[in-house]
Amino acid sequence: MGCIGLAPAFQAAPTPTPLPSWTFRPLPSPTNTVTPAPTFPPTETFTASPVPTQTPTETLTLTPEPKFSFQGPGKVLVPILLYHQIGYSKIKDNLYYVSPEEFEKQMFLLHAWGYQTITVRQLGFAISNGAELPVKPIVLTFDDGNENTYTTAFPILQKYGFTGTAYIVYYYVGVTHYMDKQQIRALYEAGWEIGSHGLSHVDLTKRTDRQEAEIVESKLKLQKLLDGIPIDTFSYPFGAYDSPSLHYLDFAGYIAAVGLGPDMHQGPGNLNYLYRRAIKGTYDLKTFAQYLPWQGDLENLPSMTVTP
Repeated sequence: MGCIGLAPAFQAAPTPTPLPSWTFRPLPSPTNTVTPAPTFPPTETFTASPVPTQTPTETLTLTPEPKFSFQGPGKVLVPILLYHQIGYSKIKDNLYYVSPEEFEKQMFLLHAWGYQTITVRQLGFAISNGAELPVKPIVLTFDDGNENTYTTAFPILQKYGFTGTAYIVYYYVGVTHYMDKQQIRALYEAGWEIGSHGLSHVDLTKRTDRQEAEIVESKLKLQKLLDGIPIDTFSYPFGAYDSPSLHYLDFAGYIAAVGLGPDMHQGPGNLNYLYRRAIKGTYDLKTFAQYLPWQGDLENLPSMTVTP
């Protein structure tokens, strides 16, 4: 489904966390033992020369870069990527389809550059309360509940130790080409977050009469259908929202919601509209890499060969 909407004003970037310093650890002074002189007949006596004292040297020990740091409460720098279909489209250059080969290349690059995934729920908690996060956190979201999220994206993410957040449309569960209850639960049990994408995927700004049902009831119905899986975050269909929809979001008890926007600075001011960048099927790996906040060598990207 397409996602078009306005995003709130950008948040200011946080002060970067300083890199760890070098640690100097001197080596202990070596102990030298003087070999005693050998005994000769009384006519000749030799005295051994003492071994020169060695000056101890210093060695540099590089302190490993920490994998986690306490971030928040308040603004944090976390990119959120949005995917729809991980598969092949019958329409050439379909923006909403990323091929499995390109998707794996993107995950390989993230892994090579040291990114670690968190969920939207974890991000929301860090903004509100502060939390230990990876030093290079990233959120991978998948809208609509398409079946290839389970059959294709899921095993690729597992390969690299990643997890995602799947946003489910309640009335799509079990429909042809969409995930069923068992598949959704399997994602959750593997560490994924499950969130709501509404009852029927309508534009909330055009169907204000549907806002309460789409936002509040979808949370309750999904939790019941999925045997108590917590539904704590919401994804606005088409990225569209207005003031009444924000009211229903708070009333339902969501801790955060995601929309659209190019900024990667997330904070209390946009907790109910976290910024996401949609990854289009036409992006090559270099274009994808340019949207990441922590980059390696853009001219020599880590490469891999993927067989379709």
